[in-house]
Amino acid sequence: MKQKLFRSLLLLTVTSVALVVGMFAWLAYHYITTDSYNSLQREANLLLESDEDGRVTVKQLRRVQLTDRVTMLDPTGKVLFDNYMNAKEMENHMERPEIKQAMEHGEGYASRPSQTLGKNIIYYALELPDGNILRLARTNEVVFQQANLLLGYFFFILVLILGGAFIAARSITRRVLEPLEKLDLENPVPQKSVYPELEPIVERFATQQDKLNKEMRRYKNKKQELKAVTNNMNEGMLFLDTAWNVQSINKSAIKFYGKDKQELLGKNILDLEAGEDLRPLLQDMEVLDKGYLVINKGSTYFQFNASRIADKGFVLLIMDVTERTASEKLRREFSANVSHELKTPLQSVLGYSEIMLSGLVRPEDTKRFLQKIYDEAQNLLRLIDDVIKLSKLDELNHDMMEEFSLTKVAESAMRRLQDKAGKAKVLLQLEDTLQPESHVLGIASLMEEVFFNLLDNGIKYNHAGGSVTLRLSETESKLCVNVVDTGMGIPTEELPHIFERFYRVDRSRHKAIDGTGLGLSIVKHGVLFHHGSIRVVSTMGKGTEFIIKFPKNAVCIQDRK
Repeated sequence: MKQKLFRSLLLLTVTSVALVVGMFAWLAYHYITTDSYNSLQREANLLLESDEDGRVTVKQLRRVQLTDRVTMLDPTGKVLFDNYMNAKEMENHMERPEIKQAMEHGEGYASRPSQTLGKNIIYYALELPDGNILRLARTNEVVFQQANLLLGYFFFILVLILGGAFIAARSITRRVLEPLEKLDLENPVPQKSVYPELEPIVERFATQQDKLNKEMRRYKNKKQELKAVTNNMNEGMLFLDTAWNVQSINKSAIKFYGKDKQELLGKNILDLEAGEDLRPLLQDMEVLDKGYLVINKGSTYFQFNASRIADKGFVLLIMDVTERTASEKLRREFSANVSHELKTPLQSVLGYSEIMLSGLVRPEDTKRFLQKIYDEAQNLLRLIDDVIKLSKLDELNHDMMEEFSLTKVAESAMRRLQDKAGKAKVLLQLEDTLQPESHVLGIASLMEEVFFNLLDNGIKYNHAGGSVTLRLSETESKLCVNVVDTGMGIPTEELPHIFERFYRVDRSRHKAIDGTGLGLSIVKHGVLFHHGSIRVVSTMGKGTEFIIKFPKNAVCIQDRK
């Protein structure tokens, strides 16, 4: 479009200039020709005025030195004199247009190729008092010489005009298209630089883009949540249709079968490895909608859990149960806790909803019931968010590490909590004595979650007028982070358990305080990932201090100049 607009403007300019040039050339030629006729007329009059009696004779003409051609004819058209040719050898000129005009009107004009000289000539003829005809002629070469003199200047100006036109076309093209080029199609909000004619289109496009972005975000969030849950599971997961054909399979299940994903999709589960062993489980699932079965594969034992999904098919989970260790116990406890934690707010939402649907709620209590439902929904969302965060921590590896400023990460976490601290009337402050050139090698988002959860707990379990201080310091070999609050403190007997998943200190005393019990588990995971250590010092009624230390040789990198 840019090139097309530029070429159109340049073509329009060149065409306009060409028309002006043509018109100027025509006017210049017409003007110079007219001036030549007038010049010949003046020369003829001067010759006529040179004699007192107003006569011009051949004898006089012979004495006059003129560059223009001079011809004398008698009334019959016979040539009496010509300063360029021998008059006796010249034919009769009575039929020449300028001669006819002179005999009829006293003077005549003409322009044509000369039969005698073989050149294009302009003629002026004047009838003398004695009836003879005086004719002067001038070749167009003289006209073109004068025209060329003007055209030389003109073409110099023309080159300047065309150069200016080229620059102007580029400038106009750039200025016309600049607002369109600057239009952000990813965020097409109306801008002052956009032409008014385009604003309705841009506004409509922005509306459609906003709707599309919202739908895409919603779709991506759901997809990412499902992918995070399934792909980060140690268990294999298969979705089967009602005919027991594999419709979807996660990474762990693919690893179990030892084949490519495309080889497994669409295959009947009974045709795959250990398929016949699964027949009793599938038959039970048709009747009972669920079931489990343990089979061995070499020296390894796997448990298959199967469940029906309404009338859409079945879901099959594959778990390695060879080593029933503490990690397996922890997994079962985690699953039970997630179910319980999810069930609690859901039961509250359902309970309040049923009461409201039954019509037993007084109008003045409706807002309170809606607030309860809203609060429980928020708790549910927080729990789901923490569960997803915790599951994503298993994906982290040291190949993802990069340098970042610990100070900037701390400031970012504090900015996120400023409003919450303000509402709780808790002072949030940062004390930073780190060297400016010190950077941390790790994952900035994970470190920020560590700071955020510690600061968030410090605010939640504090009192109005209290404070939470984040201190950053360093020793010769350590990088130190201290989070100190003036809150209610943690009982000594609870300290060994606070980093366990879903563990919350004395829920009966802190029932009004929102929390999922996963925050400190995320903190410990983040610290250990960065090769650090964490310990807690707490005094009931005075506050708590979390002390984190990282070895410098593992995480601290000085800028290399």
